[in-house]
Amino acid sequence: MTKTIGLFPLLFLAANALFPSDTFQQTCELPEFEWAAYGTRLTGRMYTRRAALLGDSLYAAGYLKSTNAPNKEGFVDIDDDFGVTGPYTKADPTGASAFSITSDLVSYTTEFGSFAQYEVGVVKIDRLTGRPQDVYVYYGEGQDETSGLAAKETTSGRKVLAMSGHFVGSLRGDHSDGTSTTIYNSNAEGTEDYVLHPNAVKNGFDDGFVISANADTGDANWIVRYPSSTKDAETVGVDIDGDGNIYGSGYACNSADDDEVICDGFVAKFAADDGSITWEKSFTDLGAAMWLVYDESDDALYVTGTTSYKGEAADAKLHDLCTYDVCAVTMRLSASDGSVDWMRTLEGSPRWNFFDQTGDIRLASNEDGPYVYVALDDAGENGVVTLDGGTSYAGCKGEDGTLTPEYMVNRNKVVTAEDCPPASDFVTRQSDDALPASNAVSGAFCGTGHDAVDSCIIKYHKYSGLPIWGSDMPPVASLVPSPDGDWVMAVGFYYPTWGHFDSVVLPDYNGIEGAYNAKLDTDTGRGEYAMHSGGGG
Repeated sequence: MTKTIGLFPLLFLAANALFPSDTFQQTCELPEFEWAAYGTRLTGRMYTRRAALLGDSLYAAGYLKSTNAPNKEGFVDIDDDFGVTGPYTKADPTGASAFSITSDLVSYTTEFGSFAQYEVGVVKIDRLTGRPQDVYVYYGEGQDETSGLAAKETTSGRKVLAMSGHFVGSLRGDHSDGTSTTIYNSNAEGTEDYVLHPNAVKNGFDDGFVISANADTGDANWIVRYPSSTKDAETVGVDIDGDGNIYGSGYACNSADDDEVICDGFVAKFAADDGSITWEKSFTDLGAAMWLVYDESDDALYVTGTTSYKGEAADAKLHDLCTYDVCAVTMRLSASDGSVDWMRTLEGSPRWNFFDQTGDIRLASNEDGPYVYVALDDAGENGVVTLDGGTSYAGCKGEDGTLTPEYMVNRNKVVTAEDCPPASDFVTRQSDDALPASNAVSGAFCGTGHDAVDSCIIKYHKYSGLPIWGSDMPPVASLVPSPDGDWVMAVGFYYPTWGHFDSVVLPDYNGIEGAYNAKLDTDTGRGEYAMHSGGGG
């Protein structure tokens, strides 16, 4: 018989989780507004999806769309469809001294609907001044949707951007030598029947894409189609290692013989030089993988996912570590070969495929410690759910049969046999003597907040996967942990019925969604304040 010590490492948090207090009112001192940059031309618009920092530059990626159309009366083709102007500041709120940059977009016919006309776009802005610097456009026939973005300076000094998403017709990357590479949808190699989105015509099916580009110029290093599908596919999230290799996570949906559509998650590594696949891992027990982050400290990946592509029980996969109808997933993988170290599961899953706010995953700063922050939509929206699910815990088993779980042996590394004291045996996570996740009793939960919130931010110990706390929020688009390790910022948008931060209710902007920034304490997960803006139509 195996006994276990240390089942209550965070007992004081259990009380906090089950009995939420009135938070988000801890201070009246809010960050001072510095600058804003806006799209200011009516002939083009941008749907921003992700952002990344590199040096003194801020990169904002999304899809660009010309609002011109050749089938409209009075159409005139122009070469400055899209523009960004900034900075707007407290001293210059009207932008009288602001700078503007413009970019040419393709104007598509609206014959099949105005939503089927996007290009991949990245706006580069000086993060210190707010001055727009450039617009990178990757053109293609049909709907090209950007979802992932990462930026990094490699060990050799190259500045690399990674972008990902999915496309229907074709997508082109222009290189620094004047040449270009065009990738085509696998279903028809770019013929006219397949250049529009599946919502526009019945036979347009998405493939995923990944682009590596020079962050200074936007010139493509390479562009690849991955994964291909017969129904829908997307490389959702990307990140970059010190050598410039790119890691991607996402899903591929294909038609089976009986017309059933089967969706599987994947994680893959793309070689820095040409984008060729170094390794790929398919998760047939997941409906999709979503966001990922690379940890250079020990060459690991942290990935989110779901057992259901649609986020509901009807299409959920059977998963050995999921005891519910549908589960959200967070896992740690080896970046060398894609092998899974641990996986945490909880009841719930992002819905609406990947057009809603589907959360994020970010590493804590060194000052905070060995942790990873995860935001999952629709987690705990129907009530309290435990975070103690998934892979069992390794540990050290003494002569008396007592197991000390790995998170109590050494919190600063992955525990191995060398970490166990003399006269004790190392117990692997796969062993029958391992500590079941449900027995950890971490005291961390989702679903304890206001009944109008349906997302949860979770702090995990990155080496063992032990949940530290869960905090309920409105839907989250992105997370930003602070360099000093004291706080993590959640960013997203809300509709009037969503804007609940405990007793703090954000304003209804005439029935239109507003944006929010919410600051959470990293020790407890409790909110300190929530800021908002909005008023669009």
